[in-house]
Order: sequence, then structure tokens, then C-alpha cells
Amino acid sequence: MLPAFLSLLAMAFAFSPTLAGQQHPPRASSVPDLFNQEAGASDPAGILKYSKGLIGLVVPEYTGESFINSLADRLARAEQMAREGRGKLVPEQDVVQAFNELMQQVGAPSSLRTDEASMRRFREHAASIKAFPALFTAARNGTNCNPGEAVFLLYVLVSENGKLSEEFLDSALLLTQLDNQRSAGGGRSFGIARMEALDSSVSVLLSSYASHRNRSEVTALYKNLAALLGF
Repeated sequence: MLPAFLSLLAMAFAFSPTLAGQQHPPRASSVPDLFNQEAGASDPAGILKYSKGLIGLVVPEYTGESFINSLADRLARAEQMAREGRGKLVPEQDVVQAFNELMQQVGAPSSLRTDEASMRRFREHAASIKAFPALFTAARNGTNCNPGEAVFLLYVLVSENGKLSEEFLDSALLLTQLDNQRSAGGGRSFGIARMEALDSSVSVLLSSYASHRNRSEVTALYKNLAALLGF
């Protein structure tokens, strides 16, 4: 059975003949593939785009465009500085703590938690299979994460109900490999048409929390989350 994140994707077979000299922009076959492509950006504008996408994965629109943009700006600065060696990386244990505190604050049952051992195995597996190396950085950062990676890991935890499985990575990597083979052979190419709203138990709890709180309480929740992740 494929992991829950695949249910978020409406996979479209988008194929059109390529004219001589025409180049199509890269297509993403999964959410990790998409953000791995964006994580490869090294210029400030590209890093900001990457950061805005990441914030959009975890922070609800209800908090307002201004708040979301401010978090994206802060994440982009933290990401740029970390890459340049002038800022802090995020320890795996901080990502674990951020998710577990979030679950406690929204009243999630104790079963919806994660731990450092699971986080370590997940990132080590990403390094061992060379899955999405711009996004997952254990091969070069060890037990520390780039700030953007930390936010993506939080997204995975939310979408997978706190479970970090090797299958998540294996399935996403397989989709990318199949897509590359189709593209190389002139066949149909997978593409992400859209992402459905998360339907995991965790996302339902987060939505319920937001619906019973005013905006200032919800923004405070995500401000605290950002602080725990170092931006």
C-alpha cells in the first residue's frame, strides 16, 4: 500500500510533442521531487520561492497573507545563512520537539507523536538511497537539518500522522525514476496537477483547532512552531 502522501497528488499524464529546439520546464512527479527541485536554487529569489512553498505546506491560509509572507521571509533568511555557514542548522531533535509540542497544543492523542530514532532512520535512509539530495541533507549535515528541510520534515509528519517511514521515500523516488524513464523515451510524463487538502488525522486536528480559535491564537501557534525550528 502506498503511503498517505500519494493520496495528496492528482497525478496527471501531461504529454505534448516537443518541437525542435523547444525545451519544457522540469516537471515534478511527487511533492518531495517538487521541493527537491526548488531546494536546488541558490539565488535569493529562488530560496524565497522555495521558502514560500514550504510555509504554504504547513501554515493555513486563515492566518493571512501578511503573516505567511513574514514567515516565508524569515525562513528564506535562515536558509540562506545556514547554507553560507553564517546561520544555524536545525538539530533533528528540534524538529521532533516542534511536532510533539504542536500535537500537545492541539490536544492530539499520545499516539500522534514521533521520536528521534524514527527521524534519524528516515534521514539516514534518504542519504543511503540518494533520494532528493537537495532537500534532505543528512549526507552533508549529519543529525542537523537545513531550516527548509526542517519545515518539510514537519510537513511529512503532519501528512503521515507522525510516522516517518522508508516507504514514503522509496515510493516518491520510484515515481521520479519512472517519470525520468518515460521522459527519456519520449513517453508520457507524470506531473503534479494539484495537491488536495491534507486528510490525515493530524491535519484534521489542526483544522479543528483553527476553527475554534481566533486568528491571533492560531498565528501564535505557528509563531511558536517557527521559533522552535529556529527562524
